[in-house]
Amino acid sequence: MRSIPGGSDCCELRLLKRTGALTSPISARPTYPAGKKKAARSIASPTDRRRPRHLLSGLLRCAACGAGMSTNGRDRSGRVRVRCSAHSESGSCPNAQTFYLDRIEEAVLSGLRAELRHPEVIAEYVRTYHEERKRLSADVAKGRTRIEKRLAAIERETARLVDAICDGSVVIQQLEPKMLALQGEQTELRAELEVAPEPPEVISLHPATLKHYEEQLADLQAALAKGVRSGDTEAAHAMRELVDTVTVSRDLNRKGGVEVEIAGRLNHLLGPKAFPQGVKGVWGAMVAEEGLEPPTRGL
Repeated sequence: MRSIPGGSDCCELRLLKRTGALTSPISARPTYPAGKKKAARSIASPTDRRRPRHLLSGLLRCAACGAGMSTNGRDRSGRVRVRCSAHSESGSCPNAQTFYLDRIEEAVLSGLRAELRHPEVIAEYVRTYHEERKRLSADVAKGRTRIEKRLAAIERETARLVDAICDGSVVIQQLEPKMLALQGEQTELRAELEVAPEPPEVISLHPATLKHYEEQLADLQAALAKGVRSGDTEAAHAMRELVDTVTVSRDLNRKGGVEVEIAGRLNHLLGPKAFPQGVKGVWGAMVAEEGLEPPTRGL
């Protein structure tokens, strides 16, 4: 940390105060206006502190263990590397691979550009998919309801037969075939009900929700069309409106290749089809020519 000649660094001074390590010679040093200006510039507003550090901050996941990924230094040219946080912090994940952040961003943006060529088509797909989910749910519910109604009817009929035997209206030998038939049908229906699928959960999507989704798609498409660069807060915000996680793994078939799998925020409503194309694939970035940089372990 660079200090002002003849003065002190204000940030350092405050830190020493908090730790109780402030000494009288340091506290006696004057704080110059330039130092105040530097300190003011160094204090970010709460809004600035909440801004993502990079386009995919908080979204990256390790394919090996599912933990988040954090920056892991830079190479000689200044390119940022990322690595599994669980491996770096505790060693609990065996995945020691590091990835270039710009390659991951390129892979994600390439995939999303392909998905978002026509946002209105995706929004219509969402509507259609959701309606189909509702229809399938209704069909499954009908099947279970039919079985449950028949089981209830068998219970009532069996009870009537038992009452008839008890009051002496008929002898048990006369009703035995009927009782056995009902018991057999009851056993079959219970087994059928046991394996019958539960109706899939369908969360009602209000038209305003679908409209908002379409607007989010359009916003992200516009941000991508303008050309996204690292630190672009507008694009980062649009990304977070639609993307929940980006799982990163190595493409073993290509040197330096990266494979990303994107989970959208609507996946919990629409299953794996929140993005029609799945946004899963391999997008290889340019690999540095041999000799430009010494090979780095894990890259």
